[in-house]
Amino acid sequence: MRLPIDRRAWPAAFILLSLAAASRAFFKSQEVFLFFLLLTAGHLAFFRDPVRKVPEGDGPVSAADGKVAEITRIKEDQYLKEDAIKIGIFLSVFVPHVNRAPIDGTVEFLRYVPGKFLNALRADSADHNESNWIGISQGKRRVLVRQIAGAIARRIYWDVQKDQNVKRRDKVGIICYGSRVECFFPAGQFQPAVKIGQRVKAGESLLGKWLP
Repeated sequence: MRLPIDRRAWPAAFILLSLAAASRAFFKSQEVFLFFLLLTAGHLAFFRDPVRKVPEGDGPVSAADGKVAEITRIKEDQYLKEDAIKIGIFLSVFVPHVNRAPIDGTVEFLRYVPGKFLNALRADSADHNESNWIGISQGKRRVLVRQIAGAIARRIYWDVQKDQNVKRRDKVGIICYGSRVECFFPAGQFQPAVKIGQRVKAGESLLGKWLP
């Protein structure tokens, strides 16, 4: 069976466990030992990679676990280059941080943008923070996913390459610790089915439906 932990968790986990063992062996400190064990458990929780069940139909699913923080109509000029519905999802430190493909398709667009590490709850964080863009095409249907770092999240990973085929719920990357993910859909083709404040699960929760 697959261990439901992202592989990037293990280097830091081994360091934390080594510190726990050293505190017990050399300093005989039960308190420090337990502290490092709790820190290790919390660290692994951030990187958990649970199996998700894709819903029926062809509606796009959430790219992230968390709470819907924004639903707006904007002009998207990175990949879609048209009016788009943007759904912003805030990831607290208590949810899995694996990001997943909202649709079946081919990765057509990748762009990494260096930036700041403002709190992901701030309205201007999306404009200034480090981010990575992933554009996926399914014929006329297209989705743009934006991974955004936060005050605690200092590392973004993406696991896909251009021209790679992906399926709904496939892992496309991970953001370390608290962060934000945005999904952009062509406004004329997509109708949201979520509300601000609603909790969603990556690869499992429908964000809306495609219009004819």
